[in-house]
Amino acid sequence: MLRAGAACLDITPPLGAPLRGFFHERRARAVHDPLYVRSFALEQDGAGIAIAVCDLIGVRRAYLDRAKARILETVGLAPERVLICCTHTHTGPETGDDPYTEFLIGRIADAVRLAWDRRAPVEAGWGRAGEPRVAFNRRYRMRDGTVQTNPGIGNPDVVEPAGPIDPEVGVLCLRRPDGHALGLLANYALHYVGTPDAEYAISADYFGMFSQLIQRLRGEAFVAALCNGASADINNIDVLGGRRPPNDRYQHVERVAALIAAAALWAWNEMPFVSDAPIGAAHTEVTVRRREPPSEADVTRAQQIEARLAAGERVLMGERAFARRVLRQMRDLPGELSTWVQALRVGDLALVGVPGELFVELGLEIKRRSPFGQTMVIELANDSIGYIPTVRAFQEGGYEPEASVLAPGEGERIVETALALLEQLWQK
Repeated sequence: MLRAGAACLDITPPLGAPLRGFFHERRARAVHDPLYVRSFALEQDGAGIAIAVCDLIGVRRAYLDRAKARILETVGLAPERVLICCTHTHTGPETGDDPYTEFLIGRIADAVRLAWDRRAPVEAGWGRAGEPRVAFNRRYRMRDGTVQTNPGIGNPDVVEPAGPIDPEVGVLCLRRPDGHALGLLANYALHYVGTPDAEYAISADYFGMFSQLIQRLRGEAFVAALCNGASADINNIDVLGGRRPPNDRYQHVERVAALIAAAALWAWNEMPFVSDAPIGAAHTEVTVRRREPPSEADVTRAQQIEARLAAGERVLMGERAFARRVLRQMRDLPGELSTWVQALRVGDLALVGVPGELFVELGLEIKRRSPFGQTMVIELANDSIGYIPTVRAFQEGGYEPEASVLAPGEGERIVETALALLEQLWQK
């Protein structure tokens, strides 16, 4: 018999906390809506897994490994059986060697422990629906042959998007034997929507609003989380459509969340439920290569870009990313980086955890080749190593590959590693 539990704990930082996700420094002046860690624990025949979704932009492996070590102590779940991911809200705090991150580690571990302690008989269902109206590939081919990220709404030099989107809304539902909802984990590939930045307010963005709206639609209270799919090159700006709703004090965040919640409800109402589902987990440590250290010419170019920026001249996103990587991110970095790739199983549903911001093409490839009937790809899981582009994107240029510290080809290798883990779980 399948048993599961769920829990939700507040992880909102204090005012004054540095907010991460933009080129300029920001510190929290207000709280629009709280940040949470939402956790789910599932177990059958002694085999258990846990998933924790944090309303944060990303957390590095060193800190999440510590949370997993505490979970091993308190719950007994081995690290490969615990997936900790971040939604990628750009209105959440930085994390590092500071008191907030120490607090966060404890809260993640506590949330998993509470979910585990609350295990009770459940039925599980999984399904999917589509929502293609609010996601757009943010990389565009230009008339001059280049590829630019966010070239601007109505830009006459835009030819076409440089890649696809993934419109799938994946859903895992947990309900009690009496039919009442216990928990819901949804998955959608959309970077973030964005909130009015002038306030410098803490917000979970559309991920938090989704949690509220899906409960309203069902007329029940339960733990609901939306995790991010492969969305490194996906945003909410309709460049070719020529317009975007105004930055209207969170109304657009609610519009997007409502559409995704409606799709999740559609999938929920169509899915079959089972009380018996095999539970499995596998993960492996992967050593990925960093790109070559900057040359003297790179440093000179980066300094010139910074000078143009300081002078108020127009600088493309890709140029800013190049300068930041060369002058800040690539200093004194080792040539390799060890990180995690993970796969979990609930019946015929697979969850794949990748350690950074994965290009949508790579996520679609995992889904296409997965042996499972349904696969959710969850980015920023167990680590935050930055952008994971395709080889083609490195050749094309633009913001994401310029910002990435990885060598070309590492994204494709992460895909192959994930597929090997899925095959391993499928054969069990």
